[in-house]
Amino acid sequence: MNIGESLRFFRKNLNITQKEMLDNYLDPSTYSRIEHGKQVIKIDALAEALKKLSLSSEEFFARVPLDNEQKNFQELFYFCASHIDNQAKKQELIHYYNKIQYKQRDLKEFSNYIVIKSYFSQFWPEIEPISAQESQQAARYLLKKDYYQHYDYVLICNMISLFTFSQQDAIVARAIPIADENQRDYSTKKFAYTTITNLITARIYEKDYSGAQKYIIFANKQDVTGSNYNYRMNLQYLHNLLQYLLTGNHQYMEHIYDFIRLLENIGDRLQAENLKKEIKFLTYDYFPEIDRTDYPIGLFKY
Repeated sequence: MNIGESLRFFRKNLNITQKEMLDNYLDPSTYSRIEHGKQVIKIDALAEALKKLSLSSEEFFARVPLDNEQKNFQELFYFCASHIDNQAKKQELIHYYNKIQYKQRDLKEFSNYIVIKSYFSQFWPEIEPISAQESQQAARYLLKKDYYQHYDYVLICNMISLFTFSQQDAIVARAIPIADENQRDYSTKKFAYTTITNLITARIYEKDYSGAQKYIIFANKQDVTGSNYNYRMNLQYLHNLLQYLLTGNHQYMEHIYDFIRLLENIGDRLQAENLKKEIKFLTYDYFPEIDRTDYPIGLFKY
């Protein structure tokens, strides 16, 4: 649906007439043309229309994708992630990947390129892992920016474990706390918070336990409203995991398995199994070093 079609959809379902939609910004003929997609609506007039419909902007724009190409990419990405052996959709995603692989990419396309490599390189040989050159290119770009946008946070979230410790510290210092956080959308904040838990996980895999502890303390100062329960639960899991690795106290392991049982009870068995594998790997007396591109990757990309 476009903006006009969505206005008409809500107006009719709420039993509101076109006449009732009119205000100082709009006359009858103008509003009719807007609903039929023959005239663009100005932002002030749209705000008034949403007010008359008692609609939040989030509810309205959920029906009006302003970027259909990106919406289609996200749907394809998620479908392939959930149906990893579907050959038709796999080829469709690989075709898109090949199309943007060698072109001059904008920030959105580079972000899409990275999330494809980050997630699907572990499953499909056609997709290579993120290279050291790409991670350094991204680090240089991010360290030049003073204000991070949504796609910047997507990049940071997916690449934070690939940066050097000094780059991680510098980028996180720029990215978090999130500038203008109360004006950011949920998705952007989700990537920012996941960046922190990914960073803590990476430091644990690097056996930098003091660094992991430093970022757990830092992480607890974020999300001051306590509204992001997923973030809080993952942070508590990482706290318990780190404390078990440091102390060997089995009380922390009991807390970890309480969390895993909770995941199983709500039906997230894949994540529960991934955590069991992670715990088994990390709690070996001498777990082997692994390449950073092989660190665990969850489906949190969009």
